[in-house]
Amino acid sequence: MGHNHGGSNATAELVAISGSQVNGTLHLVQHDNSNVLIKGSVVGLTPGKHGFHIHVNGNCDSPDGMSAGGHFAPSGGAHGAPSGEAHHLGDLGNIEADRNGVANVSVDVPGVSLALIGLNSIVNRAIVIHAKEDDFSDPAGNSGARVACGVIEQDNDMRM
Repeated sequence: MGHNHGGSNATAELVAISGSQVNGTLHLVQHDNSNVLIKGSVVGLTPGKHGFHIHVNGNCDSPDGMSAGGHFAPSGGAHGAPSGEAHHLGDLGNIEADRNGVANVSVDVPGVSLALIGLNSIVNRAIVIHAKEDDFSDPAGNSGARVACGVIEQDNDMRM
């Protein structure tokens, strides 16, 4: 009952951490066995690029966001650009905020899943936005403090 064969949806409500004003809502959609599309908007950023990663722990409780743990990398490897040969599955690159501090996010993520279970599932993990640009250097891209964090939660598709 309520099982959706057409794909899966999830949401991450981003909350400000590290004293920032950054927040937003990201919607994640996966159709069958395709990539996961992450769409939404983030506000309160400084203009420019910001590192954007999936982190291992679905926990945004600590004031600095460190409770989210490291980058999601079930198969290990080095940190890098999403287009590069070496990168973690959770390396999503950068989002770019305009002069008003708004970033409109639309990122296609291969290799991950919105299934509730499975090695590459990102459900109940965290999306973290960083203060600075990810320069794709190992181990974590020098992207600075964590300024927003949100847990990826599967949308309840039960219909009344």
